[in-house]
Amino acid sequence: MDYLKEIAKIGIERSKDYPDESFRIRGLWRTDLLFKPNPSERTFDYTFLLVQTFGEGACYCSTVPALEKGQSLLGQDCREVEHEYRCFEVATTDAMFSAFEKHPDDRFCETGCSRKKTLWRSDIVVTEVMRQLEELDRPGGRVVNVGVIGNIVKMLSDRGVHVVGTDEDPAIVGTEIDGVPVFNEDRTLELNEESDVAVMTGMIISTDTMDDIIKTAKRAGTRIVLFCETGANLCGEYVKMGIDTAIAEPFPFYVFGGTSRIDVYRRK
Repeated sequence: MDYLKEIAKIGIERSKDYPDESFRIRGLWRTDLLFKPNPSERTFDYTFLLVQTFGEGACYCSTVPALEKGQSLLGQDCREVEHEYRCFEVATTDAMFSAFEKHPDDRFCETGCSRKKTLWRSDIVVTEVMRQLEELDRPGGRVVNVGVIGNIVKMLSDRGVHVVGTDEDPAIVGTEIDGVPVFNEDRTLELNEESDVAVMTGMIISTDTMDDIIKTAKRAGTRIVLFCETGANLCGEYVKMGIDTAIAEPFPFYVFGGTSRIDVYRRK
């Protein structure tokens, strides 16, 4: 199953109760990002795409085509466009869902600099991972962090959790972060299957690996905690499709100063 296409179908059906203007594409932003929030983190080197309709839809991608490739999208209805690139497909679907009313289980807001908010954000993610481990009665269980976040693995390790990480960044693959080994991304499914909880970024929908990850987790009984800047508006649907906890961080992200919001959705 292609989760993105299934979610898009749900959004198109739901959108019939909303005015068409809510889905008109008004803006596109491509941002190249270098960011090191504190000494515990590596330098993040990413590119993200924003598509604005009623609100913003976002997608982090390893590569994003020049905006000229999306010029023809301006003024179009995001429900009707055909996409040459996965990043545009994710961001426009996410933008469509920005129009819909949200019903998270918890909502958190924080105002301040990125250095302060990176710890605030990581603590929310770690709290949800610990919640899953406690439900499994395995407080010191096994967790794999797919797409390693230094603050998250440190906080989990400090709580007595056995943590490993997988990543595609050659600068950290084969190293350790606070004693946590980082393996190549090609071991993600294997380590997912061996873990009690897998904590990962929303980029798994943009890399088109969500289907395999969810299938592997369901087979092994692994809980999934997903934290999303990519596809943040889709988190309410993720938990209906089998993700145990989806943590939504809509734009503006914690990497910017000011106020950020995080919504937490838990599978019933």
